[in-house]
Amino acid sequence: MWQYGQHLHIFTSRFNVYVPDLLFFGESYTSRPERTESFQAQCVMRLMEAHGVHRMNLVGISYGGFVGYSMAAQFQEKIEKVVLCCAGVCLEEKDMDNGLFAVPNLDEAASILLPQTAEKLRELMRFSFVKPAMGIPSFFLTDFIDASPSNLL
Repeated sequence: MWQYGQHLHIFTSRFNVYVPDLLFFGESYTSRPERTESFQAQCVMRLMEAHGVHRMNLVGISYGGFVGYSMAAQFQEKIEKVVLCCAGVCLEEKDMDNGLFAVPNLDEAASILLPQTAEKLRELMRFSFVKPAMGIPSFFLTDFIDASPSNLL
């Protein structure tokens, strides 16, 4: 909810708004072995249908963009409009080879996107902002990493 919290009230007066957790985000889980965006999309669609929603517009941020894209591809008759934010759904291996991202492989990308050290968080900030903040003390960044939701599991 932290990504949408401040913006939802703008839409709830005019639209029925649903913000489902994807599996393994929030408190949702499954014992099934599937872990793909396609499976996530099917689960979200089943949830929406269970709430009586059979036609919708959707917004997907980051990994939710991949799931939203999969929903639109699988359920074309049910999805009217799609907004994808911060989701490289059309990214291909050749894009990595051509230097779209200045990382040598996916393991290095994961170490930047889920920083575990102050230096990796600084690197993420350099990739994320046109004018990243300078001079942030390492102890502050380390405290931020320690308090982030991915480290509290």
